[in-house]
Amino acid sequence: MALLACGLGAIGISGTQAQKLDYRKPNAAPPSWMQFASLVKFRFEEWVASDDSIAARFRTYLKIHAGMSDGPPSTLTVRAWINPDGSVERVAFTAFKDEGATRDLQTILTRGNIGEAPPPEMLQPVNLRFSLRAR
Repeated sequence: MALLACGLGAIGISGTQAQKLDYRKPNAAPPSWMQFASLVKFRFEEWVASDDSIAARFRTYLKIHAGMSDGPPSTLTVRAWINPDGSVERVAFTAFKDEGATRDLQTILTRGNIGEAPPPEMLQPVNLRFSLRAR
């Protein structure tokens, strides 16, 4: 079961560098920004799919609660801020109705390293859209 998969949708890359609401649509962003956003998406999907107990618990939540009124949405937008060393500084997303699932996803997405630094002058956060449906 692959969750948080099915297509990046780097839906935009917005800026916090100057608090000016600077924003670039994906088709207007430099290719290096899109490549980095794709790498961030890949890493997040990899971490959610890992054999780790927290990731397994989160996937179980998604599977059990899919389509239920207290369940997760079918898509989730994640905003991620990446440090120059590739570590994930923080992520933001709409909280789930289940606080434990929210904490689990927060933990999963912030404890790893992307493996590369963001491109110079890349606006942050990186906004990514994920599907929460099982494949």
